[in-house]
This record gives sequence, C-alpha cells and structure tokens, in this order.
Amino acid sequence: MAPPQRRIVRFGAYDVDRHTGELRKQGVRIKLQEKPFQLLLLLLDRQGDLVTREEVREALWPADTFVDFDHSLGTAVAKLRAALGDSAKNPRFVETVGGRGHRFIAPIVVPDEDAGEREDVAAVPTSSDEVAPARPAAAAPPEPLAEADVQSTPTATTRGRMPRVAASILVGFLTGALVLAVVLGLDIGGARASLRRFTNPTVHALAVLPLRNLSGDSSQEYVVDGMTEQLITTLAQLHGVEVISRTSAMQYKDTHKRLPEIGRELNVDAFIEGSVQRSGSRMRITVQLVDARTDQHLWAHSYDRDVGDVLSIENEIARSVANEIRVQLTPDQQNLLARTRPVKPAAQEAYLRARYHLNKGEEADFRKSIEAFNDAIAIDPEDARSHAGLANAYVALSDFYERSTEMMPRARQAAERALTLDDSLSDAHTALGVVRFLYDWNWSGAEDEFKRATALNPASSDAHAWYGAFLAQMGRSPEAISEMRRAESLDPLSVSVHINTGWALYLGRRLDEAIVEWRKALELEPNLGVAHVSIWLAYVQGGAKGTPLPAIHADPHDTSPLNLATLAGIYATTGKRDEAETILARLKELSNHRYICPYEMATAHEALGQHDDAFTWLRKGIEDRSTCMPDLKTDPRFDGLRGDPRFTQLLHAVGFD
Repeated sequence: MAPPQRRIVRFGAYDVDRHTGELRKQGVRIKLQEKPFQLLLLLLDRQGDLVTREEVREALWPADTFVDFDHSLGTAVAKLRAALGDSAKNPRFVETVGGRGHRFIAPIVVPDEDAGEREDVAAVPTSSDEVAPARPAAAAPPEPLAEADVQSTPTATTRGRMPRVAASILVGFLTGALVLAVVLGLDIGGARASLRRFTNPTVHALAVLPLRNLSGDSSQEYVVDGMTEQLITTLAQLHGVEVISRTSAMQYKDTHKRLPEIGRELNVDAFIEGSVQRSGSRMRITVQLVDARTDQHLWAHSYDRDVGDVLSIENEIARSVANEIRVQLTPDQQNLLARTRPVKPAAQEAYLRARYHLNKGEEADFRKSIEAFNDAIAIDPEDARSHAGLANAYVALSDFYERSTEMMPRARQAAERALTLDDSLSDAHTALGVVRFLYDWNWSGAEDEFKRATALNPASSDAHAWYGAFLAQMGRSPEAISEMRRAESLDPLSVSVHINTGWALYLGRRLDEAIVEWRKALELEPNLGVAHVSIWLAYVQGGAKGTPLPAIHADPHDTSPLNLATLAGIYATTGKRDEAETILARLKELSNHRYICPYEMATAHEALGQHDDAFTWLRKGIEDRSTCMPDLKTDPRFDGLRGDPRFTQLLHAVGFD
C-alpha cells in the first residue's frame, strides 16, 4: 500500500520535502528540475507499484500540453536517475519496466508529522543500514564565574589569553602540516595524485592530437589514425568537456607547431597526445595530458595489452582523463565506459581500414570503405561499430553518386542493425536520422534520432551539423544556425562544416553571412569548387549588395552535378544564356554515364525560365526519392514557382503542410 502523503519522505540517504520542492542528500540540497521532481513524487506515492506511461502523461503532461512525450519522459527519468546516482541497468531506486512504465523499488520512511516539520529530521535513520548518531544529552548549566574573572577588564582578559590561543593555533598548524607530510610522503590513499588533480588547471575543451606510429611500419599508419579517431569518439562521451572533432584534430598530423599555438587555433585548454607501438598481437599505447597554455605535462600513462583489448584501453583512458580534469561522470556515463567487449584483431584491422577510406571523402574511397566494413562484419557480425560505419558509407554515396533508392534502404538496414546491437552509438542514430530526413521524409522521426545522437555524444560535429541541416530545411533558421555554430566550435578546421553552415544561412536568406562562411572554407581549401559556385549563387540572389560579382571561372574538368547545375543557374541569372545552355547540355551528356540528381537539373531549368521543365524534373525527384527534395520548402531558387498550385502539390508530396 502506498504511504500517506506526508511532507518529508526518506529513502536511502535522501530526503524529499514536498512543501519546499527540495531533494536533499544527507542534508545537502540536490538540484532537480520541476518535471523530474514531480515524477519522483508520483513514484514515491505509488512506491512498489508500476506507474504506467499513460498515468505519468496524465499527471505531468495533460492533454492540452503539446510536447514530444517520449523524449520528455526519457529526459525526466534520466535527470532523476542522475540526481539519485541511479543506474538504468542496475537500478536501486527507479526501475523501468520496458515499454510499460516505471516503479520506485527502494524502501522509504515517512516520519511522523511532528518530526517531519522539524529541521533536524536528518537525525531519523535513513535506511536499514544507516543509523543516525544518538542526540547528545542536554548540556549542564554553566558554573558561575569566579570573582577575579568578573572583575577583569576586557583588555586584561584578551592579553592573558592571547598567548595560549596563539600557541594552540601554532600547534594545530604544525600537527596538520606533519600529518600532511606523512600522508604525501607515504602516498596514503593515492594522496599525491589527488593533490595533483586538485591543482590541475580547469579544462573546458580538449583536443586529441594524432597519435604517433612507433611500430616502424608505415603501412600501419591507418591503424594509428583510426585509433586516434576512436579515442576522440570515446572521450567525446564525457559530457563535462568539449572534445574537438577528428577532422580538425588530424590537421596537426606531423605538425611542428608548438602546443600553445595549436591551443589558440583550436580554442582548447588541454591536449591528449601519445603514441602507438605494435608488435604482433601486442600493443603499447602511451598517452599524456598536456596543458595547452603552458605546455606542462599533467598526467601520463602507458597501456600494454593485446590488440583485442583496444576498446577497453580507450574506456580506461577516458575514465582517467575525466578523473584528471575533474569531470564528474554520471551513472549512465560510468556504465557506458564500463561496457566493453573484446574485438577480433582481424575485424579491428578491417574496421580501421574502412574508417580510413570513409574519412577521405572521395567516391572511390566510399566504395572501398563499404567493402572493408563488410569484411569486418563478416569476421565479427556482432560489432555494432562496423554496421554504423557501413550505414554512413551508404549515405555518403546516395544521390550524388548512386540513386537514393539503391543506397538509402541499405543505410537504414545497417543503422537499425547497429542500434539493435548497441543503442548507445551516436553515429548510428545520426545515420538513421539522415535516412528518415532525406529519404523517408519522416520529419518527427528524423528529429528524434538527431536529438538522441547529440544527447549521446554532445561533441559529435557530424550529429550537430546534420541536425542543423534538418532544421534549416524545415524553415527553423535560428535553431539551425545554433546547431551549425556548435558544429563549427567542435570542428573549426572542417571545410564541410563551413560549407554546410553557409548553406543553412543561405536557406535562411542570410546571404551576406553565407558568403562569409563559404570564404572561410576557401581559406582552408582555395580551389574548392562548391565554395566558389556557392558564393556566386549568393551574389546573384542579392547578397553583398553594392559589391561587384566576383569573376566566374568555371573549372572545365569539374564533373560535380551540384556544381555544374548551380553554375548553369548563375550564368542564366546573369544573362549569359548561351553559357548556361552549354552547361545544361553537359549535364545531360553526363547523365548517360552516371546518376544525376533531378533536383539539381530542376534548378538549372528554373534559372533559364523553363518552368515546365523544372516541374518535370522535380516530379522525377519525387519518384527517385531524391535526397535534395527536402530543400524545396526553403530554397530561394524556387521562389518564382511558389505561387503555382503545382508547387504546392510537390510540397505536399514531399511531406510538408
């Protein structure tokens, strides 16, 4: 039977005060937001009983409250568990009954009403194994002062007692210093390490510099680079610190720059640097934590293990780094870093080879990565990382190189398999979100996946960038730019992040800002074709008013359908119709040899004023499930068609109201 609703309820070391809305642990208040606190009260009132999801919804989110209930409930439960130091896997307080609801499983104590109203309620035992100290007996009344004491002046009293007080303080200080010296000298309880950590500088952001290959075998370079990436991914799970993404970190491979200079460029407080040395099935990884401002080494450790223990080593490093920089891990983070499995060396080799090719970003490498991911899966079908990587490789090929109808279903299957094996993989959620966004046109489903991905790995530049692209195409420009800025802070040297941030600004009609972003990309890669055509596009759409259009120099060897279609539109808009027609003819000729995205063909025809042809290609884009079609809602290039009923029909077909 549920206990009566009294003001104070106790369980374990915790007190809940209904009147003040406070949760306390051993008298210390713990911050807990309103919804998690209401959920706690609801569960306490039904202690031992299952509180269904429907009952929670009715109590906390009535019918007239419009929220994403699943996400809101999940967030409330997670925050409640974090406040209680509880674990979803091994709960002590809040148990989840899969798909049905939650139950409070710990024994509770409800003090009598009078005791509940007193401030000293902490004197009541808090659990069966915690007994509060007995209340001390009332002190005896003080004895009368002696006559000499009464007659002493305040000055005389002070002068008489000061030497004794000073001596007492000095003795106490010397005793404490002696105890501290003994503790540090003998390193009792790891005192020296604790003192060092206490004096370490505060770290808000860190970067993992490319690990050095000490194996004496240059063919193993991709293995070492892959381990750098895996370590970045593992450390990114530390929610209390920002971790720079791989793309920017790898810019400093074999660099001769000093660490303080790199620290200023990446805006980080500390670095992880180290080396990998492999001999047969054994591997030594040495890592050290370095202050980015002073180049001072803060901590170092070496790990000698079998190759199959690589995931365990990375989790150990993450826990050690968290300890050194004083990041408090939540129970869920602790469980995540404790979860590991041995990997088969051959599968690990294939996985790292696949990641190497996927990160190169070229069509031929995407295909090689798919082959290598499939090799890894054949060796170890239960490794969720390989399935997630395979999903991202299929996404990379979709639309620009292969038909979406060929690639996206495979990407979905691989992402769902990865999440079946390990639901905590952020990049698998990202891949599934991309499929639901660009191919399924399932907006709510896509947003759920992107939110889950960024929650699991707040330092994932990819997850934030994809979520920003989604928000931009939904017409939610301020939110989109916020996500893109977050991606930029995590990956400041990434060309693709700057390109995509510019596109989000362009879709939001912030053309001058878009031009600035695309110029940042050109600073990193001066010959980047997509950046040049994007800047020209922003100019002809009305950006940088009063500034002459930069000279247009088309690359005769450029075969990118996106670049060519955009260039045709630029020529058409600037009155160079013959050049536009020439580019369009080139696109049609290319379509005989490779897949050309219908959406891009539509943009070229629309720029030439060929509206009927533009509609024909857009309808083909819907038939092909083109991944560009979600742009339709906000793309300025189609503003001239928005009053046409046919355009409204297209928007409905893509899934927009």
